[in-house]
Amino acid sequence: MMHTVKLKSGKYSFQADAYESILDAAIRAGVPLNYGCSNGNCGLCKANIVSGPTAQIRTHDFVIRDADKIQGYALMCSTSCQGDVVIDADVVTSVSDIPVQKLRIKVRKIDRVSDDLAIITMQVPRTVRLRFIAGQYVRIYDDQQRSHEYAIASCPCDEKRIEFHVRKLENDAFSSLVFNHLSIGDWLNIQGPYGDFVIDDTKDSPIVMIAFDTGFAAIKSLLEHVTAQDKDRPIYLYWLACGVEGLYLDNLCRSWDDALDEMHYIPLHMSRNINEILDSQYEGMCAIEDNLSSSLHYIEQVKNAEVFVVSPDPVAKLVQQLLIEKGFLATQIHHEVIRGNPNLKCIHSSA
Repeated sequence: MMHTVKLKSGKYSFQADAYESILDAAIRAGVPLNYGCSNGNCGLCKANIVSGPTAQIRTHDFVIRDADKIQGYALMCSTSCQGDVVIDADVVTSVSDIPVQKLRIKVRKIDRVSDDLAIITMQVPRTVRLRFIAGQYVRIYDDQQRSHEYAIASCPCDEKRIEFHVRKLENDAFSSLVFNHLSIGDWLNIQGPYGDFVIDDTKDSPIVMIAFDTGFAAIKSLLEHVTAQDKDRPIYLYWLACGVEGLYLDNLCRSWDDALDEMHYIPLHMSRNINEILDSQYEGMCAIEDNLSSSLHYIEQVKNAEVFVVSPDPVAKLVQQLLIEKGFLATQIHHEVIRGNPNLKCIHSSA
């Protein structure tokens, strides 16, 4: 049976089953409760049960003092709700609340979209989780300890499954590993999360997302996070795809568009690959401008929206110029580079 969990602050509420921990239900619903180990050792998920019936569903090593128990404190990773409850719990409010973690993760699936693009799904060990905020990235280390940055393409609500979109690159060690040697069951080392390309969950304004090529990876994580929450924020997704793979997850985007009343998907495709477009400079930028300009009328009525752009730096500057001409403010536009493709002519910000 499902029950409603509300935070005392009034900012969040979510549904939880009587047989799952309140923490697991919060993660699934995209509610950023603070936690550490999630298995009862650290105590970071300790919260006050303000009202409502609860039950301890698993033992834990962290010791809660008797005085705290009397006041209604419990670990959210070990407590379930047996009716509607209100809790006073800490939530993650910024990227600085998430510690950098080092994990060894296992390859669960390799989807080779084409000869030049692969979607890698990784499995986090059962006893740990990767804590991150949608839109962040990690560093993946090869056997020679060389690091490679990739955006996390999956949702924090499914934090044991980590997804990366990997494009084949010349003279790139990790790309070579993925396309020539990586197999299901192999292990990789990651470190993170990094980056502040995240959405402010306290806002209810519309969201415009603009992805260029495999920049869709970070956008996908943001989108899955927003839709996991019990909010009806209008979302406008632009995906300007390139090359033979094009809109390689087009069916997924269309399924979101069909299922979500507030979702608007605007697919755009250019036949040349991303490097050809950027190498051509003037012609490439003109082609991008033509594609975007003809479709920006969809967002002319949502000038209060937050805009999230994942693209090479020259494309981001073009997008900003086009949006400002439509009445948007520069402060509304957030930019992230395409992680995993250092060959692109873009400016990488530091972690």
